[in-house]
This record gives sequence, C-alpha cells and structure tokens, in this order.
Amino acid sequence: MEASYPIRVSQIGLVSVVDVSIGAIIQFGDRAVGSPKLNALAVQRAIDHTRAGSVYFESYPIFNRPLPKLIDPVADSGEDVRINRVNHCPRINVGCVSVVGVGSTSSLLAGNAMRTTAESRIKHIRQYEKTLISIP
Repeated sequence: MEASYPIRVSQIGLVSVVDVSIGAIIQFGDRAVGSPKLNALAVQRAIDHTRAGSVYFESYPIFNRPLPKLIDPVADSGEDVRINRVNHCPRINVGCVSVVGVGSTSSLLAGNAMRTTAESRIKHIRQYEKTLISIP
C-alpha cells in the first residue's frame, strides 16, 4: 500500500497574470483563512464629479445588508461530514498557469486553504439629464 501524504506541496513552473482587480488575492503557499472584501461605488456622470457633488456608501442599503444565510440541511442537522482523502504523491506539479484576469475579491491560490469567504458589493450609478426623443 502506498503512503498517504496529509499535506502536499504545490510546485509551479511559470505563472503569467495580465490583470488583478481591487481586492483580489494571488498567493503562492498555504493559508488558513482568507476574507477578501470590496465595497465600491461606480459613478458615471454627464458632468465632472467636482461640480456634481459627492455620493456616500451610507446612502445605499446594499452595503449594510447582512450576508445571505447558507441553507444546508446536513450541516444544520448537526451531522458530521467526513472526508477520507488519500494523496499518493507529496507534490502537486503544474507546468504553466496563464491568467487573463483575477476579478474583485477572487483568489488565485497555489497551495492549501482552510476557509475562504469573499464578498463584493458594487453599486453602479449613472447620472445623466433626461432628454426627449422626437419620433417622426
């Protein structure tokens, strides 16, 4: 019988990342807990921001709402979930990783992670004057 390795090491030959957004994580190695979070106001206006006034996070309830609850009957019942894993090799070997973009509060991880909770809340605001369209 082959040995089972409880912890494995990741080996990567080459990583190429073009773009990483705000709140994203690129990590090589292990982590216990990751909690990336992003709150953003994306404002698009017809006039510049210095003349149009400010916008505030407090004005929009999306930033204060609690996270939705996960409904999992097995976890809620108190039953144990057991995983039996057999790793036949102590290494995870990857030749080349090519990534175009890592988005807001997402994660590119080469290693082991115990728990990750990512949260991204973005409010898009567009402020333009109303124009009347004449239909012939």
